[in-house]
Amino acid sequence: MSLAGEFSVLAELALRRMDGTLTLGHTKQIDILALNRATGRTFKLEVKTTEKSIRGGRKFGASYAWIMDEEHGRVVAPDLIYCFVALRRDAAPKFFLVPSADVAAYVRWEYEHSRRWKRRHSPDRPHKVSPMRMFRIPADGGAHSRVPPSWRDGRWRRWEDNWSILGPVTRAGRPWAMKAAVRGRRNS
Repeated sequence: MSLAGEFSVLAELALRRMDGTLTLGHTKQIDILALNRATGRTFKLEVKTTEKSIRGGRKFGASYAWIMDEEHGRVVAPDLIYCFVALRRDAAPKFFLVPSADVAAYVRWEYEHSRRWKRRHSPDRPHKVSPMRMFRIPADGGAHSRVPPSWRDGRWRRWEDNWSILGPVTRAGRPWAMKAAVRGRRNS
């Protein structure tokens, strides 16, 4: 499933006239290297993919969720962007582009929040510490979701289709310019 998400991100980059290269092997924290030719900036993209629908639960509320590792709570770089992809069978994929600082803060918060929740709801049972974490993005506008204090400004609402995080593109790199060009060729 991860390759489907990575190729979906590469397709979106191509639509925006950005260059993207899939990394091979065991390159940690980099699935795609992306170049914005308009700005000359290079980005490292870590792609996380799920095909599961929106999850609900009393602890976090309705949300999209991706499996992470505890190491993601320590990785912060201005050029590292996480691309969370929600593949859907009957609709186009959803993309959430999130700065690594926000991902790291959430992963650390989620661990502490879950640990406190387990202690409160089952104080007599021992609690194993797992390196696995979940990254969640509220699906219902956050009305019933628990989010870290730094997210209370609603920042996750800006992440869906947040391709502008990679910087501006030339006019020819905008998807609507491409659609207009295709329509123009059909009409001639």
